[in-house]
Amino acid sequence: MFILPLALLTVPTRLNLSLVGIFVANYLFWNRLQSPFSFSEFLIYGGIFQLFAILVSIFGHWSKTRSVRRIAMLNQIIEVKNQEILEQNHKLELQATYDALTGAFNRGFGLQLLEDRIRLTQRDGLQLTVVYIDVDNLKSTNDGLGHRFGDQLILGVVNSLRTTIRDADLVCRLGGDEFLVVMINCDLTEAKNILLRVCAKLEHISKGSPFPYEISWGAVTYDKMEFPTMNEFVERADQIMYQSKQAKKRLRGDVFREINEPDEK
Repeated sequence: MFILPLALLTVPTRLNLSLVGIFVANYLFWNRLQSPFSFSEFLIYGGIFQLFAILVSIFGHWSKTRSVRRIAMLNQIIEVKNQEILEQNHKLELQATYDALTGAFNRGFGLQLLEDRIRLTQRDGLQLTVVYIDVDNLKSTNDGLGHRFGDQLILGVVNSLRTTIRDADLVCRLGGDEFLVVMINCDLTEAKNILLRVCAKLEHISKGSPFPYEISWGAVTYDKMEFPTMNEFVERADQIMYQSKQAKKRLRGDVFREINEPDEK
């Protein structure tokens, strides 16, 4: 007659009182079958079993509640860790994509985008022009005024580029004071006109600045026969930029000599 109450051992504590009714029903059932158990025996043995059943049920309910709380706590910890992992992955992705100071694409990702643009150019027959840019006077600005002003010079150049180039154009920081602008569906003439507007902006923000905002640049349009590899394409733009930089230095040297040479007349 004590078998049926065993089924209620896992029932929540608030329902344990129903076990009393189960025992009474059991006793009546076995009494009708002429059970050898007397009512006093039923109270003694059944009461002990009832107490045991209630204690076991209470312990089971406490264990279940504790397990649920522990699982909830572990789920919360897992959720926090997952969020930390996502944030860390996002930071790593940013580091692998963008330059920390300027927000421009970094060298690795920028050159990867250039490779994609070259394939797109070959597929669709579009024109692709790159502009290699060197920021003038960065070393002298860092040495004379400090790196804070050098960073300001870099940021001024990048901001001028971003506000002048087209939405489809890409700015990549190759390192230090060197940048690469990738212009798809853009010929050499249009690219030069855009860079002239950039130089005009830099000349404007140089007014009142303790250092000049100036760049040297070289532009070249992609030709598969002339540039079999991406590196040769970029190196050609770099060479043109270097030639422009040297010509600028020679011009400044000539002007300096003209100003400082005494009049022979």
